[in-house]
Amino acid sequence: MKPAPGTNGQPGTGPVLLVEDDPVFGQLIERALSRLGMMQQVNSFMLGREAIDFARGISAVPSLALVDIGLPDISGIEVIGVVHRLFPETPIMVISVMSGERNVLAAIRAGVRGYLLKDGSEAAIARGIRQVLDGEYPISPNLARHLFRLIGGPARQPGQADNPLSAREMGLLTHISNGLSYADCAERMEVALSTVQTHIRNLYRKLEVHSQLQAVKKARDQGLI
Repeated sequence: MKPAPGTNGQPGTGPVLLVEDDPVFGQLIERALSRLGMMQQVNSFMLGREAIDFARGISAVPSLALVDIGLPDISGIEVIGVVHRLFPETPIMVISVMSGERNVLAAIRAGVRGYLLKDGSEAAIARGIRQVLDGEYPISPNLARHLFRLIGGPARQPGQADNPLSAREMGLLTHISNGLSYADCAERMEVALSTVQTHIRNLYRKLEVHSQLQAVKKARDQGLI
């Protein structure tokens, strides 16, 4: 069995996957990685599909994967799931502005070991990366408080539906919240327009709404986006 990367306080020697569509913030993360001596290992991607294709084509175990949730083409949750299945020993951390309960829980279930919000400094991000490489599970304080409140909240009543959105539905929800048309969504997601319309119907049903505006408002009210 190959040793897990980033054990004993030392970064692994495999590639680092950085999946971030904001070039300015991507540069900040790269500077944080440079502090840890990992800059030469970085493979940066602005699209989730490109990162997945890269991960499927390499044999070396990645030392680290840093993934944003709100990507232009697919949800970062989908990227996390693929990377975790291919390389279960690779530490994966989310760095994102998306702090909704379902995003955080979906990321954890998909295999992440840390979740930082983009309100942190370069030094804070470097510290979080170091922690996840050391086998810790860093999480932004605001998210930690939210999760503790969630865990300590009232138990779900029998028969109460959880009804989580799929990764595809989350990606589509993000696209329509950014004002994209159905045709644009289909192009970004590389699917047929009819597939987008099916996802929209599922979104409306799960959120119990009847329009895009209602869907986006309810998703924001519930902390989904």
